[in-house]
Amino acid sequence: MEILVGELKAAHADGKDAIELALLARDKLGAGFRAVPFIASFRLAFDIPLPVLQRAQAWERFGLGSVHISDEEFTSLLSPWLTHA
Repeated sequence: MEILVGELKAAHADGKDAIELALLARDKLGAGFRAVPFIASFRLAFDIPLPVLQRAQAWERFGLGSVHISDEEFTSLLSPWLTHA
């Protein structure tokens, strides 16, 4: 998890957006990708509140659960913590 968190922080510093970061996490976790590792990695990397990440896990590209949110909603949810200065 520490390696993934470091990679997420580095990718964010390189200008990656929420979608690119989420896809990176999914790729790095591979078969281990589930809601809890996604939430944990983004919480540790960006200090995003748990309720926000619980909603973000419904992103349609993750395919987790029966309720899905769009790219736009996913990005909007996470943008307050991923805005580049």
